Amino acid sequence: MVISLKRIIKPAIGIMILLVLITILWIMLTNKTNKFVMGGYLYNTYKAEQEYSQHVFNPNHDFAQESERFQRPSKQPALKLKYKLQDFEVMPPQHPSVNMIFHSPVDVIHAYYAILKDASNMIDFCGGCGTIGMANIPYPYAYDLLTGEAKQEMSLDEYITSFAGVGHTTLLKLIPVYAPPDTPENINYYMVEIEIVTGPKCSEADGNRPQPSYFAYYYGLVTTEFKSSEGWKIKSIDYIPEDFLCAPFHHWYWESTAVVEIIFGGWYGLVDEIEKVDREGSNITIYAKGKGNRYRFDAVRLTNGEDIFLREYIRKNGRWQEVDYMVEEYKHLKFSIWRIRFLKKMRDEEKAVKSTVTLRAASKVTVLCFNA
Repeated sequence: MVISLKRIIKPAIGIMILLVLITILWIMLTNKTNKFVMGGYLYNTYKAEQEYSQHVFNPNHDFAQESERFQRPSKQPALKLKYKLQDFEVMPPQHPSVNMIFHSPVDVIHAYYAILKDASNMIDFCGGCGTIGMANIPYPYAYDLLTGEAKQEMSLDEYITSFAGVGHTTLLKLIPVYAPPDTPENINYYMVEIEIVTGPKCSEADGNRPQPSYFAYYYGLVTTEFKSSEGWKIKSIDYIPEDFLCAPFHHWYWESTAVVEIIFGGWYGLVDEIEKVDREGSNITIYAKGKGNRYRFDAVRLTNGEDIFLREYIRKNGRWQEVDYMVEEYKHLKFSIWRIRFLKKMRDEEKAVKSTVTLRAASKVTVLCFNA
């Protein structure tokens, strides 16, 4: 009995192409599933960032002194919000809507996190002893504060699902950040830090035994947009999870004074001396001088102890004038929309590499079938 090789190869090619398409579809669906967290986009900053090897501390530096700063975060007061959930219609018949036009980006962000403060989605997660807050009722109101474009990217169901495991949300920080010169006038950027209460997943397999709830912290960028017909809305939210075990054992740019000394002193040659460092709560202001000029640099300290570099100023005509000295290669070291773009690019490149590896693996299998 003679078997035609052509009759075997054609079905094999079809099967291999189908497997490749299924694999690509699986990757796309997997990425989509993990795309949203708490109504925003999530980035893994430490895997994505480049390494910059610099000597910062002398050998006698006592890292033990930093343990209280990094591994024992102090209790932080919540930001006082202008609104509360009760300011909106909380029991609508069908389609909830925030019938309010906000005239400032700060107001819409305050309203957004005031609504989320009473929302929870702890189904299948340990934590609480019954209904927490207003459960899922507030989420559609918060969703209504997003722009139409944001809603096209994320459905209401996806939005609510992105809060899975979140029992309580507290806004800790709200700070305006640098906007590049090409930023449209109706766009504003704000740095936020949030604290959530969460817990592990509960299952019947472990007998649904009691589990501790715990705190988790994120910082991120809220992009707001103004339209005359709608007022200010939230265009996007990009979150980065805080890690309590990374700094100061890795990197050097968690320390704001090191950023000034290394980047603006060593790399750019602008700063010769740091004059003083003012700390008020979590806000850090560094004053420096060099080459006949005076400079000011602003940063904020996160709950995990890391300093986030925010702004640069030069003293001219008796006033502080905001500037941007960061060259293209290092713009992401300052927290702004450039940092988010950098993380998006790294995330997309990582996805492309995974897809390429999958395609190459499938191609190798197809070649083996030909050889057979």
